[in-house]
Amino acid sequence: MQRDNTGTPSAPTGRVRHRRNSNEVVPDVSANGGKLLVDDRNKYKSMLMRAYSSVWMIGGFAFIIYMGHLYITAMVVVIQIFMAKELFNLLRKAHEDRHLPGFRLLNWSEC
Repeated sequence: MQRDNTGTPSAPTGRVRHRRNSNEVVPDVSANGGKLLVDDRNKYKSMLMRAYSSVWMIGGFAFIIYMGHLYITAMVVVIQIFMAKELFNLLRKAHEDRHLPGFRLLNWSEC
């Protein structure tokens, strides 16, 4: 194979263009006041606790289903009681927040 020397290059030649390097500063790992959780033992302890809790909740639910309709009804009633309690606490908290001095002005200042 011979090179074509006819004078018209097949690919453009000339100056090679390079991208400029970024002038951003790489943040320090400890700049946010904490270290990375790569080797943190508490992370694994928390994950293990959540896994155990999940297994116990699934097992408890399966046991209640196995026990029959009376226990299922009791479970639903208990869940409804806790939900109503939480909703009443939220309603009371919202009512208390409305009586704070300047509460309405704070709502308008966020816009």
